[in-house]
Amino acid sequence: MIKRLMLAAVLAFVASTARAEMPVFAAKCGAGITTDTNPKGRVYINGKSAKVIKRPDGQISANSAGIWIDITPQGESPPIVTYTAKDKSTGTCEVLSFKAPDTGVPQGSGGARGDSSERAGQGKFDANGSVPCAMAKGQPMSQCPFGVARDGGGTATVVVTRPDGRKRFLFFEKGKAVSADLSQADGDMTFSATKDGDVFKIQAGHERYEIVEAVVFGG
Repeated sequence: MIKRLMLAAVLAFVASTARAEMPVFAAKCGAGITTDTNPKGRVYINGKSAKVIKRPDGQISANSAGIWIDITPQGESPPIVTYTAKDKSTGTCEVLSFKAPDTGVPQGSGGARGDSSERAGQGKFDANGSVPCAMAKGQPMSQCPFGVARDGGGTATVVVTRPDGRKRFLFFEKGKAVSADLSQADGDMTFSATKDGDVFKIQAGHERYEIVEAVVFGG
């Protein structure tokens, strides 16, 4: 079985030469999964708005309810779309309809500024610093660098740089830690979060993070 991140890595070379604007398309992805986009840069999975990450190499990832969609824009040609289902099965989606992106329309729901996940994927942060982190069960906390892109009202995307150099995206909505960009390649896709005073204590797979409210809300 080909893993989602392996598929994304194979497609990254193609993405590096393709236009990074969001293509407008509808696709069928295996049994019981559909995905489509709109001209504002939104991605929908089974009719529900998904969290979108636009990466510097042009790759676009979206997740909703445990389902991941990876999009490789191809400019004037239909995008390459792959999926990872809840049961960790992966595959290539069938693009049913497609419209090339209009470069004159700003992408993302936040207008020219873009929403927090889009800006975080591009490395455009509102603040930087370090947070307590641990990469394995029982491991003592150390410090990991982070950047945060905020939408306001407690909605933000925090990107933590792990000791191995990889990035972990942590998503917050309306003052709650809601998910992380985990995949089967991490070995454990469970996510949980509690609040201790003004500190979010997050368990993302085998990893632990402590994020203070000020990181998410600013100030």
